[in-house]
Amino acid sequence: MPAIGLASLGLLLGGCGPEAPEAEQETLTSTPESTDAAFEEWRAKHVVPTPEGHFLVEGDMRMLDLASIREYWRSISGAPGALSVWRPGGVESAWNRTDRWNITYCIRPGDFGADYNRLVEFMHRAASGWEAAANVRFVHVVAQDSATCNRSNNTVKYNVERNFSFTGLSAGMGFPTFSRPTRFLELGPTSTWTDAELIAVLTHEFGHALGFVHEHDTAAGCGMVTTGTYRPLTCYDGRGAMHYPSQPGWLDPARKLNFISQWDVEGSQSLYEAPTQVLSTASGTVYARKRSTGDIYRRDALGWTVVGGPGQAFVAVGDTVYGQVPGRGPPVKFLGASWTTIGGPIGQIFPCAGTLCGTDPTTGNVVRYNAATNVWATIGGPGSRFAATTSAVYGIGSWQDDYTARWSGVGSSWSVVGGGASELIGGGTSMYRLTNTKDAIQRHDGGSTWTTIGGSGRSFVAVGSDVYGLRPDGSFIMKYNGTVWNSIHGPAAKIFSSNGYLLALNNDDTIERYNPASNTWTALGKP
Repeated sequence: MPAIGLASLGLLLGGCGPEAPEAEQETLTSTPESTDAAFEEWRAKHVVPTPEGHFLVEGDMRMLDLASIREYWRSISGAPGALSVWRPGGVESAWNRTDRWNITYCIRPGDFGADYNRLVEFMHRAASGWEAAANVRFVHVVAQDSATCNRSNNTVKYNVERNFSFTGLSAGMGFPTFSRPTRFLELGPTSTWTDAELIAVLTHEFGHALGFVHEHDTAAGCGMVTTGTYRPLTCYDGRGAMHYPSQPGWLDPARKLNFISQWDVEGSQSLYEAPTQVLSTASGTVYARKRSTGDIYRRDALGWTVVGGPGQAFVAVGDTVYGQVPGRGPPVKFLGASWTTIGGPIGQIFPCAGTLCGTDPTTGNVVRYNAATNVWATIGGPGSRFAATTSAVYGIGSWQDDYTARWSGVGSSWSVVGGGASELIGGGTSMYRLTNTKDAIQRHDGGSTWTTIGGSGRSFVAVGSDVYGLRPDGSFIMKYNGTVWNSIHGPAAKIFSSNGYLLALNNDDTIERYNPASNTWTALGKP
């Protein structure tokens, strides 16, 4: 297809969301009575009591008492909106460094009957979306899947149960700071949902499990105003995992399902950091983040040495290591003994065909770094994902079902090379993508041809001409041999690719590096 310029590519829609609708005029004056009336009017529409004495707010946010609900209502009345973390009483509802990698859950099989195995699979798929976006990890504790998988089960952080009074696409999820008996996932009749509906609902509910509130509650804007009960993490999106498609502000009413948008990625990284836990330079030096502190360590002849404090992300381009200041701050470059800033605030950084790329935190535009001149150049506008092979940059349209595009290498010209997708897998000599329901991985074979080479997985990485995957339950690392996938490693927490190396992070935080020539692994310890 012919190259498409900046103004005409949907990847390149600009701005921070739609204009706020004009507010209706209140007939009451600003008095305690009028405030109570406004709250009660909103409560009548959006708050439903539960048999346990709690409340479901806007259909799926479980809150424990009316005081919490009223505090939440005050915070959403006229404040700027965005992907936001819940912040009751000034304390953010987010997992600490230990628990964010161990968000455990069990499923009560008897509640779901013949749909149990399907639910297990789709919870893996929904979890993998957030795990690809941020440094978090959901863990299905299969051993607890029994009649005792209930709200009294303290072995896990969440139990998954059926609410038999729910109809349609109904679900509810507790926030991280809830006590265990009030922290659970309740689902409606999942067997009647399509695959696309199931992954959309679970993706939204897992967002609540990370502490995110509904994005559609407030007016559009880019204001970073912290209120009593939430803190915005990005500009208002008008699309994404935490916005109801049925509510005002959603940019395309024809689209009815949630997905993780690019700003969801950036917002979740600003809170939980990027999933770039381990990397290698071209010369083989390994860097890793220590999970208990977030500090960055380098492995050398003396072992592991700390070289930097917590960062939102870090990537390696050749033998150069880059990082990002937390909270969608500026990118930084490692000089061997210190770090230097190389640009202003950025939404996300990622390797980019021999250099570094990033996204503008306000417009969503993608920018590319010229290390020789220390200059950033805009090469495209907003998308829902970006990734690169060793020689080319790819993006998915702002709506993940839009299309996949490839940067021409010049200016801001892109060519459409296929339909939509949910994820891009770069790092090697070929580009791969996941379908919208994450049921297949596809390889780009030129033009608009994408060839399915496998099914679902927890994560995938490309290294050179090879592609690897972690099974949905994390039980094996697999390698694609051109026709089938073969196991090359047992259980792992995550896999990473960097500068031609495959690296595995085990469940005990130890790191291993793969040698494809000998099909062996080298233990590297842990920081």
